[in-house]
Amino acid sequence: MLEVELKFQIPLSHQKQIYQFFLSKNARPISLYAKYYDTPERHLAEQKISLRQRLEDTHWIQTLKAPSGHHLERFELENDLGEMDNPALDLQIYQSNPQAKKLLQQVLGKQAKNLITQFETDVERLVYVVHYNRAEIEVSLDRGEIRHDDQTLAIYEIEFELKQGSIQDLIKFIQPWVKQYHLWLDVRSKAQRGNLLAQNLTIAPAQFASPLQLKQKDSTDSALKQIVNNALQHLLPNATAIAAEQYNSEHVHQTRVAIRRLRSALRIFGDWSTDADPEWQEQLRTLFRQLGSTRDRDALSEGLLPQLQQAGAPFVQLPDATEDNSIPIEESLRSIDSVNLILALLQFVHQPYATKQKTPLKKDIAKKLQKLHQQICKDADHFLELDIESQHRTRKRVKRLRYCIEFIASLYPGKELKNYLKDLKPAQESLGQFNDLNVAEAMFQDLVKRKQKVWFILGWIANEKKYILEQAQAHLDTYAKTDTFW
Repeated sequence: MLEVELKFQIPLSHQKQIYQFFLSKNARPISLYAKYYDTPERHLAEQKISLRQRLEDTHWIQTLKAPSGHHLERFELENDLGEMDNPALDLQIYQSNPQAKKLLQQVLGKQAKNLITQFETDVERLVYVVHYNRAEIEVSLDRGEIRHDDQTLAIYEIEFELKQGSIQDLIKFIQPWVKQYHLWLDVRSKAQRGNLLAQNLTIAPAQFASPLQLKQKDSTDSALKQIVNNALQHLLPNATAIAAEQYNSEHVHQTRVAIRRLRSALRIFGDWSTDADPEWQEQLRTLFRQLGSTRDRDALSEGLLPQLQQAGAPFVQLPDATEDNSIPIEESLRSIDSVNLILALLQFVHQPYATKQKTPLKKDIAKKLQKLHQQICKDADHFLELDIESQHRTRKRVKRLRYCIEFIASLYPGKELKNYLKDLKPAQESLGQFNDLNVAEAMFQDLVKRKQKVWFILGWIANEKKYILEQAQAHLDTYAKTDTFW
């Protein structure tokens, strides 16, 4: 009932090599033609559910797929319809499966009668099965296209499906493939890509963070793995959009936020699990920096420039980006290092949880949050006297605390937690504005020697920084008086 697989895109330079490898393995060829169904309003696509009928050589298979709590796993229910001539969609077959019946009733209700074909796929698959350690893994190369009316999207991808054994063995098996063929992880399903095509869209909406439901009886090891998994659910769709070069500034922003959430969780709660690798922090920081300059420029374009225009600045455009020999962000997320990091994090969240607990989860959380709270309160006592680097450190502490609270929020009374965040949020926002002004100031200072008009902008920034600093101090003073909820 659970399908466990990982899918990767293959760089053009390695596609022929992989194809020849599959032929050398005497991989079994299968012709796959599929029709995907949804309502005109796309009720299924909104919930990332797919319903298809696929002709596999001579047999029609009807398949229902839905998300699970992990990117590696999906609910899958297949029904063999036999050798038929273009069968009609049959929802009656789900009446005998409580999970499928409930799922379709919740998502479709009376709209089930309005299901129509939205798009088709036509794929030539080469497949073979390999035994690795104690795992049985099906390796498939798919070549073909997605079709909607007269539009097409090419398919050339490789899938690794775990038939038996552990996810750890699946990932260990995949890692040499990543190194040899420079594969990059793609969490988009064919259904998701086809749904975009059917709407004449190329860019999917950015993925935002979703709430996490922890339980008081969870061990610290279990809690950390759930937290990391939650951050990966936020990160992977946005990272895939960037790697596929089908993204906008919000995808970049959400990717950076997801990485910050991961780094915050590992820094504050990382000692909760002996399975966590301390090197992930540095690897995530490197990836974050590679995404940094693009997001900074987008944020300033959307926030600072309109303010400068309103103030009457004579020169309102960002300086040209300096060449720092950094690689494009698309390549950063397709790199072997980035893919291996993501695989390591996926492997981590699927490792068995430790159940032994020395202290209650909430007691350990209180200890972690109290330390951060006290550090911020200490900074608040003399924030205006701190140097720029220390003020920047305060901003990071506030942001880190905010993310950690979001992870563990389900364990605490809503009213007390909301009151605490109500006082923390203004401090975070004013500190963020101050950081944006510092970034802008550094950009324009490099330009002032060539464009004298930039002095107006630098003067405006200096005045705005003074105001925002005083605002940040006031917000921090208010926050320092708030009651903790833990």
